[in-house]
Amino acid sequence: MTRDTALVAALAIGAAVAAQAPLNSQLGRSVGGLPATTIALGVSFLTLLILTTIAGQLGGFSDIRKPPLYALIGGGLVGALYVGSIVWTVRALGVTGLSVVTLAGQFAAALAIDHFGWLGVERSPITLAKVAGVALVAAGTYLIVAD
Repeated sequence: MTRDTALVAALAIGAAVAAQAPLNSQLGRSVGGLPATTIALGVSFLTLLILTTIAGQLGGFSDIRKPPLYALIGGGLVGALYVGSIVWTVRALGVTGLSVVTLAGQFAAALAIDHFGWLGVERSPITLAKVAGVALVAAGTYLIVAD
């Protein structure tokens, strides 16, 4: 995938993710927060299982013992915590507030992960420009949430 294609894809999925919190929150008001999270992640699981089957990649499950335990459960655990939290946090922060606070947290953590090369990523040292970018995001976060 080219960088330009990746940028367009990331922008499109980012736009779609903006609808995830209010959809899950609405579901949560009807069935309760944890059941809503379970339903949402169940739909995600079934969708991915169907896509994996269509792609002919079910055999990849036989390699489940290869990754370290933190990699095996970490992403799914974080996904469940995120989807579970948005059911409630969107009500207090609104979609824009939730989105910007989530992104600010991601940027701060990503800066450290990249700098130290944690979790198997290639090291990308912190630079003044990156710190300035995260500081601007923090300032923007404050302006959006303080309103």
